[in-house]
Amino acid sequence: MTESQIQSVVVLDPSQVPAARTLATAHGVEVEQVPRRGIEPVVTVTLVLVGTAAAVGAVLHILDQRKGGQVIDLRLGAPKAFYRTPDVVYGTVVIVTVDGKVTVEVKEPDGMFGKVISALPELLSGGGGAEQVAQVVTKTFGPDVQIETVEIPAPGGDG
Repeated sequence: MTESQIQSVVVLDPSQVPAARTLATAHGVEVEQVPRRGIEPVVTVTLVLVGTAAAVGAVLHILDQRKGGQVIDLRLGAPKAFYRTPDVVYGTVVIVTVDGKVTVEVKEPDGMFGKVISALPELLSGGGGAEQVAQVVTKTFGPDVQIETVEIPAPGGDG
């Protein structure tokens, strides 16, 4: 063994496990499933990836890309406020506000996407309209992101 082995834990939706196992095998990474404990319903599966740092890192990066982009819905009564979806391109954050939509494209997603999506919930905790959200995101991340703002007409408006 020329390189030391590392372990990394990943939590996935049960439907993603077969693809994750195939991906890991293709990169020479071993996969161990963590046994479920307790009586709660199964909504996620925990896997331990074991392999070289480069191989495990590659598998984790590809799994993260497959989750897609981030959606943050600030509207009152939104069914889900924060979620990742493959319907949005990896490296893109769509923020839905009461009066519009702000699309944040992270210019270097490999290095910045995780930082951006982990900081946004706190930055946006006060809500606000599309312009206010765009200003907060631009002030915080500057040249690392590209912002596009789109107004959403109020319901029952001009017709």
